Amino acid sequence: MAAMVVWIFFMTACSEHKDSITDPDNSTDTLSYFPKEIDYEERVVSVIDPQGEAKGTVKLRFYSDMPNVAYVSISNFQSIMYPGTTVQVVKTGPGRFSLISPYGTAMVNTQKDTFESDDYEAFTNMMGLVQPDMPNILYDALPIIRWKSMERQPQNVHVTLDYGKFGIDLRADDTGIFFPFATIADLYTDAYMHLAAFNGEVVMVAPKGGYSLLNGYPMEFITPILTETRKKDLAEFSYKNLSFTMTNFFGYPGRALLESDMKEKGMDQALKDYGQAGQMTRELLQSTNMYDYIAGTYTLGFLLDDGGHTYTDVTKISDLSGNPEFKSKVEAIKAEKKEEFYSYCPEYKDVEKVQQDRKDFANQLKEHRKEKMGDGVKYYKEGNTVYCWFDSFLCDDSGWRKFYRGEAPKPSIENYPDDWLVVLVDALEKAENDPEVKNFVLDISTNGGGSSDVVLFVSSLFSNKNDMFYENVLTGQRVKNTFEVDRNLDGMFDERDDEMTYHLNFALLVSSYSFSCGNMLPAMLKDYGIPLIGQQTGGGSCGVLFNPTAEGFGYRYSTHKSRLINTKGENIDKGIVPTYTLETPEDFYDIQKVTQLIESYYSAGSH
Repeated sequence: MAAMVVWIFFMTACSEHKDSITDPDNSTDTLSYFPKEIDYEERVVSVIDPQGEAKGTVKLRFYSDMPNVAYVSISNFQSIMYPGTTVQVVKTGPGRFSLISPYGTAMVNTQKDTFESDDYEAFTNMMGLVQPDMPNILYDALPIIRWKSMERQPQNVHVTLDYGKFGIDLRADDTGIFFPFATIADLYTDAYMHLAAFNGEVVMVAPKGGYSLLNGYPMEFITPILTETRKKDLAEFSYKNLSFTMTNFFGYPGRALLESDMKEKGMDQALKDYGQAGQMTRELLQSTNMYDYIAGTYTLGFLLDDGGHTYTDVTKISDLSGNPEFKSKVEAIKAEKKEEFYSYCPEYKDVEKVQQDRKDFANQLKEHRKEKMGDGVKYYKEGNTVYCWFDSFLCDDSGWRKFYRGEAPKPSIENYPDDWLVVLVDALEKAENDPEVKNFVLDISTNGGGSSDVVLFVSSLFSNKNDMFYENVLTGQRVKNTFEVDRNLDGMFDERDDEMTYHLNFALLVSSYSFSCGNMLPAMLKDYGIPLIGQQTGGGSCGVLFNPTAEGFGYRYSTHKSRLINTKGENIDKGIVPTYTLETPEDFYDIQKVTQLIESYYSAGSH
């Protein structure tokens, strides 16, 4: 891609652009809060979206002591993330500043390198781009639901982020407050995947959130990064920034090998203390050899393996196909380091075995389903019981968005036979209109997750509950978000949605492979009185964030912002125990047995 780069050379605190700093004391003691005169140069670089379309420009700063580490003023960063808005900066004392964004406030101390806020999520909130007045929540913006209200306990928590503890320098002069670009990007990234990344040439922003990044960081953006070596200052900063981010912003679901030590000591010390496996990973992450560095992101992923949400391996999210030779070398180094890691960390083999057992069990279930119901059959009736195979909480969002915008008819089974939302709605209509059908089994036993919006839609249809529960691990706050649901999918949110009722006995078929949203729905429905049949679900309690590395690669990890809980406030990562246990894969499709369990449950009034 062509990059617009304008070099502007400056010395110390000289700039044409100001961040509207207010100094109530009329003080000119610039150097009292920026004690060292450090030369810098500035570049105006292009801002693009993931499709490569121009989104303006931004001015970045490069200091002489870290010439390859991009800095950006907080006001400039706000303007590219949320066009039309800015951050007002008010000097409150030597090295101390108050920051006022459209939705919240914060304080920065550039002497201590700290950021503080009573509601940091409000300060960085960009969800108004999705729905007016929406708070900073977990939401995929599918048009079938929309946010209604939030309850949060406690309402506000004071958070101090100590960047100085990790060797990350926040800087200021009389033109603004400057964060390392990757550092402020990590703070702003939200669960809808509004994000920004800098690859040394251009800045990429995702104004459309997750739906502009479904395939990860695009090849055109990644290819310029694929060099054999890393600049020493950038490598050092990149490690510090990753250590800060994972220590403070990881969701700590409860199962990763490193997470207990990381929560207590921080990522860097945890790696030092985790034997040769941790020390090897630490050295790789700090290497100036790009291949080794990428291998380090790979082995870090083993230590933070939480069942499928966390991928620190940048090759999972960043498209390296633009440089096949580079990609081939990376894969060779990864394979080599993986074997070395295994020799140091035999306990990871147990983690892998759990994952493989889950996959093997899912494959067995698919085979028995095929034998019983036929290949690819998503609706199966036997007696008074219907099975609906529901293998993903994803849907063809483009079709639904066109419908809600009035640009196309509502998706149907004829036009979208592989859209899981369409499959479910079609099955429910068939079952409801069939006088012989009494029981409806939603089979999510081979469902590995998807969109929480679809979970809320299903929960509303099955139990008339429209709530999502999670906690913020950093603040300790518990959150309940309530949504409006277009239950009849007529494109409107009105009283007719409340009239939508099914006269069926619902049950969920679950297994150890039911992960993430396949774990979230069982947690909710069990609390709402819907029976679960099968085996304990596979867990997966956190939402995920896509974050940039300092070089501009992308990675994914479980986020502190939304660790899912049940209605009792309990972390659900260990999985949900079924109401009735089935011993073998064959039992899952013994419809007579399953029918007896459902009818026994409902006749006893257990719900």
